[in-house]
Amino acid sequence: MNYKREVIDLPNGKGEIIRFQMNEQNTLTGQNMRDLGEILKEIKADPTKRGVILGTDNPKFFCNGLDAENLLSTPRNKLIDEVGGIVILFGEMVQFDKPLITEVTGYAMGGGAVITVASDFKYMLDGKCRIGFTEVNVGLPLPASFIDRIKMCVEPRYWAEVCLEGTIYKAPEAKKIGLIDEIASTPEEVRKLSLKKLESLAKVPSSAYRATKNTLNAALLRNLEQYKIDTTKSFEQPGVVENLLEAMTALKEKRRPVFQ
Repeated sequence: MNYKREVIDLPNGKGEIIRFQMNEQNTLTGQNMRDLGEILKEIKADPTKRGVILGTDNPKFFCNGLDAENLLSTPRNKLIDEVGGIVILFGEMVQFDKPLITEVTGYAMGGGAVITVASDFKYMLDGKCRIGFTEVNVGLPLPASFIDRIKMCVEPRYWAEVCLEGTIYKAPEAKKIGLIDEIASTPEEVRKLSLKKLESLAKVPSSAYRATKNTLNAALLRNLEQYKIDTTKSFEQPGVVENLLEAMTALKEKRRPVFQ
């Protein structure tokens, strides 16, 4: 199973902790992204469930982005379905109108950072954890949906380095720029932050929370279909596929990529 689900008791109902366990680095494929989207839809439709915590027991990786082996084995005409899966998952997360909390207790690169920023509240383990939108560094234009979300939480003076440089941040740096809400020194302390927040949010009338969250995300929700169209167009730009495949090959071969 790609995800381990645990039901927990909350004020006025239940919640779920969803632990990522896709593979050694918790990397993303079209299928496991669709699976997570379906889980969120199921919980969204369940009136007894009040919210979700996303995390992992993997000590090194929360989610290390798109799976290189999967991309290299995907036919070229199907690549957009695999790569674009993260844009669709992002949309599912934005449409999840119940409390959604992410615990970054390992590396959160590319898609891992996307999952993090799509959440309502974001907590990170201090120490060896890192987070960054590394898409541009593997030849992928950063989708507008991700940029619009980044602008909702990151301080404006850091937008360029987050989006254009693919800067990788330690926990204190991520908190400083607004990418992360709080940090803690142990995984147990991170979990305490998450549970305290989720228990607090579960006391808020569900209808009020859901309506307010949808209003907060209204601009993103209105543009979800256009984001998908724009992502497809950007993927068709000259050199994008070639650079992505070169980056994945270089990663597999443990060498520096040579981009067009």
